[in-house]
Parts: sequence; C-alpha cells; structure tokens
Amino acid sequence: MNFTRYVLPVVVGAMAGMILITLGEVWITMQGVGNIDTHNPEAMAVAIKNLPTKVFVYLLMNYAVCSFGAGLAATLVGGRKLLRPALVVGVVLTLAGVFNSMHLPHPAWLAVLNFVVYLPFSYMGCLVIRKTGQPAAN
Repeated sequence: MNFTRYVLPVVVGAMAGMILITLGEVWITMQGVGNIDTHNPEAMAVAIKNLPTKVFVYLLMNYAVCSFGAGLAATLVGGRKLLRPALVVGVVLTLAGVFNSMHLPHPAWLAVLNFVVYLPFSYMGCLVIRKTGQPAAN
C-alpha cells in the first residue's frame, strides 16, 4: 500500500473534517446558547436538550459542509484521481458522528440524519475536485 496515495489523504481529510466540524459546532452552539461548560457532562446535557431546533439544523448543515471539505482535502492530497480516500474519510466521519450522537443527547432525527450525511457529502467533495475526463480509480 502506497502511504502517500492512500493513507496520507485519509489522515489529512479526516483531520480537516474533524477540525472544521469542531470549529463549526463551537461557533454554532455559542450563537445558540452562549458558553456551555464542556467539563461538566450534566450541564452540557441540559444545555444540549434546551437548544432550539434551528441550532440542530445548523449543526447538520455544518456536518454536510465540513464533510464536503474533508472529501475535497482527501482528494487533493491523493492526487485528484482516487475515490477511495474520500470515501474512507466519509466512513471515518460517520463513525465519529455516531460516537458523538451516542454520548451526547441529540434529538433522534439528528442522530438518524447524522448517520447518513457524511459519506455522500465527502463523495461529492471528491467528485468536484477530481480531474474531469479521467476514469474513477480505486
């Protein structure tokens, strides 16, 4: 397995996606409720339960945009031809989102949509950046 062709793009894409998602979550929740004590799990759970629905919609949009960016990053680092790194990044972000949904009290609809948003958007990011006219490679 070629490190720079398969592993590095996945690592860079996943890190970019997670950093962007974290920054977006912090900004969105600050707009929704102000400061949340992230060191107190009970206070955090109460604050999340009291968030308005629009904050969760913004979070879902953040997840989509950031996974799109992660797919772009993985494809750029991978040489613009491969689909696999962006798809693996989508799977990694999906697993991180499932973990997040299991450990924080999100609404059920967000947990379900959270499960299906990452992979398609990272794939779309890959398609946007790939060189046109070249067949898809694994």
